[in-house]
Amino acid sequence: MFTYDEKYKFTEKWFDPMIPSWQQVFEMRKDKPIESVLEVGSFEGRATIFLCSEILKAGTNYDVVDSFGGSLEESGMSGTKERLEADDFIYQNFKHNIDQHPDINFNIHRGFSQNILPVLAENKNKYDFIYIDASHEADDTFVDAYYAHKMLKEGGLLIFDDYGWKDPERTHPLHSPELGIRMFFSMYENQYKLIGQHYQVYAEKVKK
Repeated sequence: MFTYDEKYKFTEKWFDPMIPSWQQVFEMRKDKPIESVLEVGSFEGRATIFLCSEILKAGTNYDVVDSFGGSLEESGMSGTKERLEADDFIYQNFKHNIDQHPDINFNIHRGFSQNILPVLAENKNKYDFIYIDASHEADDTFVDAYYAHKMLKEGGLLIFDDYGWKDPERTHPLHSPELGIRMFFSMYENQYKLIGQHYQVYAEKVKK
């Protein structure tokens, strides 16, 4: 079982229940090397560190897109505005964590994905693996997916987080990633093979 070394700095463990599924998916795809990664929404980098420790090889190019402003809807994130303003703890923890992996070529794009992803796409960036774990709004999720599709290589892996997440205070489908993810696959269903679907969605891009 994978465990995190004490050298890392984390305040949350939201990613941990996904580790067995990720191990299974990447084992299924062990014959498909990953040389480039795009992570949209990283928080403190718990998924990032799992990849660096268990999956990726030295020299992997790894782009990260995040505002590092947190998600106030998440359990445990309320009341952190003052701390974010005081010490920028999410970004500082993320930087500390990835600094433990100098063999990975990280490139941090700090800001909102709807602003950054079009630039990456225009620059013709291409990735073997893209992980989307940013906004919980359906329209934001769809936009992230739209640009991810443009940049994912054929045979590449696309993972969506929070497919099963619901906001108990705002029950309209617009306030959940699920609708955005469903809309994305209804548009591009002939270009993806679904690998798994529960709280997260795992899909492989196939040839047109």
